This record gives sequence, structure tokens and C-alpha cells, in this order.
Amino acid sequence: MSGRSGSDEIWLCGSEGENPIQLTSFRGPLAGSPCWSPDGRQIAFDCRPEGNPDIFIVNSEGGQPRRLTDDPAEDVVPAWSRDGRWVYFTSNRSGGLQIWKMPAGGGAAVQITKNGGFEPQESPDGQWLYFTRDRGSSAVWRMPVNGGEETPVFDFREKNYSRSWTVANQGVYFVVAESLVQSSIRFANSADGSVRTVASFDGNVHGGVSGLSISPDGKWLIYPLVTQRGSDLMMVENFR
Repeated sequence: MSGRSGSDEIWLCGSEGENPIQLTSFRGPLAGSPCWSPDGRQIAFDCRPEGNPDIFIVNSEGGQPRRLTDDPAEDVVPAWSRDGRWVYFTSNRSGGLQIWKMPAGGGAAVQITKNGGFEPQESPDGQWLYFTRDRGSSAVWRMPVNGGEETPVFDFREKNYSRSWTVANQGVYFVVAESLVQSSIRFANSADGSVRTVASFDGNVHGGVSGLSISPDGKWLIYPLVTQRGSDLMMVENFR
């Protein structure tokens, strides 16, 4: 997601940042939370073209985005199943925020979680669905993809970075703020519960959006680093 065109749109670039290409042109409504399909041919995202957030899918080579949801409720933060057949998303169509899923080609949506759900991610082996229970929650839960008990995995207690986590083969990567000027990426091992630091870096990640992702081969992590902040001073004349 980038606002370089004047509004938040979905963009695509090479793995080294080269040749950025704008994929959407909504020209105003926020488009965000992009997620690759397993075959790399499509990208699911959320957008608010009429003010109400829905899930859309666009081909990775460009073209007209296809609307996947059209419910009057809030549908946000999509994620693909590992077999590419389903798209998970967060919705309040049953009251509170829960995880739902529907066929990637369109069809009826099915509610998955019962006790709250936000930002779904399916495990690499396609056996588990990981999620938090609400916006701003740093506690990660999981449940079998075919339904079952919802169980807590761990809480990384970083409320500002509650959306900066991703699931890998053996556990979960997440970002924490070491100080006001330094952050680190850590890995929580699902087998023994151990936590280790993978990398430390100067600066902070963008806490309001998802962004920590792992490459398909499990060798690289990508994260949204805030490299600079700024503001302007304004003067109001003839103030009363």
C-alpha cells in the first residue's frame, strides 16, 4: 500500500524495490491490507469505494479489481487459504468482529470464529488458522481450519505493534519496540514456547497497518519501517 499517487492504492514492485507499478486507481478511498494468492497471480485487499469497506481481488499483472464482498457490514483484512480456494477476512456482519471465509471465486460467506477474530492467517501447512481477537490486541490465537476449539498461542504485549506478526512453519514472528528509537523482530517457537531475537534495527515500524510478512521460501522477512516523521507549523491570522 502506498500513497505516492496522492491516495492510498495497491502497488507492486520487484523484490528489491525496483519498477513500482500502481495496480489500483480508486483515487480517494483507502485501499490497503494487500495479500498475495498462493500462486502469485492475484492480490486480495480491502477498500471503501462507497464508504463501506469490502474485499476486492486484483490480478497481479493489473486490470480491473473484482469485488468479492458486498455486505453492508465492515469486511476488512483479507487472507488466502494455502490451497488458494478460500479468502478469509474480518467482518462485523454478525455483530462483533469475527473471522469469516468465502470461496475465492465468490459465493456464500461462512463465519469461522465465535469469540472474536481479527487479521486471520493460515499456517503454512494449511492446518491452523491464526488470528487476534480484536483491533489492538497483541494476543495471538489459533484454531483448526476445519473448525474446533479456539486456543491462545502467546501474547507479545506490544499493543502499538499488534498488527506486526506473521506465521511461519515452526512458530510466529513478531515485532517489538525496544525503545523509542529501536525495534526488533522476534520468533516464538510453537514447539517449546521459546522466544529469540532474529534482528534488531533503528527506528519503528508502522504500527497502524499490517506489514510483517515472510517470503514463500521462509528465508526473508519484510516490514514497514518508518524512516522519517515530519510536521508543519501553521499560523491563523486575525484569530478571535
